[in-house]
Amino acid sequence: MENFTGFILAGGKSQRMGTDKGLLLLNGKPFISHVYEAMQPIFGDNIVVVSSNEAYDAFGYNRIEDLISDKGPVGGLYTALKQSKTKFNLVLSVDIPLITTELVQWLVDNHDDGYLVTQVQVGDKVSPLVAVYDRALRTLLGEHLAGNQLKLRDVIAEVTPQTLPIPAKWSEQLQNINTEEDYKKIQK
Repeated sequence: MENFTGFILAGGKSQRMGTDKGLLLLNGKPFISHVYEAMQPIFGDNIVVVSSNEAYDAFGYNRIEDLISDKGPVGGLYTALKQSKTKFNLVLSVDIPLITTELVQWLVDNHDDGYLVTQVQVGDKVSPLVAVYDRALRTLLGEHLAGNQLKLRDVIAEVTPQTLPIPAKWSEQLQNINTEEDYKKIQK
């Protein structure tokens, strides 16, 4: 897919978990590898990890550091879109290790090029970190960063996003693993 780049946002502080979520193991593999492997059949080597944690270098993935640190998902997304060379960018958070290639392909296939953002929805919960972003959104992200407005939902509210309800069969794949309790549940 030459007009797409895949990005994994792995720069969070993981405060509720107490450790870097992307390095947690599920079935003997770190979360980062599960997410990367779901994207790889579609994007090949055109996948970039956004994180300042050098521990990710051990996996051999292409990694870039946040351009502006400690600015949460808005900062990570800004870094991704600023560095991207493609119009469209699939962005996934590192804390969804159950995601599959099938779901990633569905999101890419159903993205309408007329939107700056295509995000998914499970029930009444919208997931802006399982989304396609047009590189043009980097300007608006930069403005929000300059004003220290760090809620990604506020950025998205300024454009008209495409929101795709996820088929029920895939809803489990979008579980964010944020706490030790979440982590214990998926290990069963």
